[in-house]
Amino acid sequence: MKKIWSVFFICGILLGDALAAEAPHYKLLLQISEDSVDKLNLALNNAKNAQNAFGPENIEIEIVVFGGGIQTLKYYTPTPLAEKVKEATYSGVRIVACENALHTARLKPTDMLREVRYVPSGVAEIVEKASQGWVYIRP
Repeated sequence: MKKIWSVFFICGILLGDALAAEAPHYKLLLQISEDSVDKLNLALNNAKNAQNAFGPENIEIEIVVFGGGIQTLKYYTPTPLAEKVKEATYSGVRIVACENALHTARLKPTDMLREVRYVPSGVAEIVEKASQGWVYIRP
């Protein structure tokens, strides 16, 4: 009898692992290319809503900031928005800034919020991620 329960227990674990492995995994790519606090706020809200809908463990989210959007991530961004950026990165949202845009705007990483990461080209990042099946949204 003990052997039968062991078999059921092992089957239950394997079935649970199989179901967990099949859990949907989504990839969301959001673009900010305008100097607009409202657009960045909307993208952060979209990211949070997606995490709430699918569960943070079921979705990868990246916000790509380039062009004029680079201005929205400067270290003196209004406090409520800077806190939202920090909260988003702590919840697993990756916020990346285009190094080309940074250079064009004559900014340095020290001018930016600490939570920001960098990619050589924002446009190339979007193209690459889209070709890998990421859903692309421009709020």
